Amino acid sequence: MTSMFRAPRAQDLVTDEDVKTWVLAAMDATMPALLKECREVLLFAMQEHKKVLAEQTVIMRRTLEEQSAQMIRTLEVQGRTVSRLIAFGGLSGICSALWKDLEGDRKAQYSLAVGYGLGVFVIILWV
Repeated sequence: MTSMFRAPRAQDLVTDEDVKTWVLAAMDATMPALLKECREVLLFAMQEHKKVLAEQTVIMRRTLEEQSAQMIRTLEVQGRTVSRLIAFGGLSGICSALWKDLEGDRKAQYSLAVGYGLGVFVIILWV
């Protein structure tokens, strides 16, 4: 005996409205947990971001301070160099004028040359 029992198809038992209801119920049930987890992940990410920004700020501040100190040293060296150039120019101009005035007096010119050398020495040490 063969029975002609035919099982109903799933479409006949479960409608689109049933699926929609189940999905909405599942979403309503899981939404609070999902929102909580998302919030925790975002809070963790923000805390880590804050740490990274704090570290970067410290590093950048240190870099700026080092650059500023180096710039100050560079300006000091340049200032001394300019002062020396001005002093050498003035000393050379005065000695050149005196050298011409002392033409013919070798002893005075030699004394002037020694004085010029001492002046150069003083400028290098003092300025």
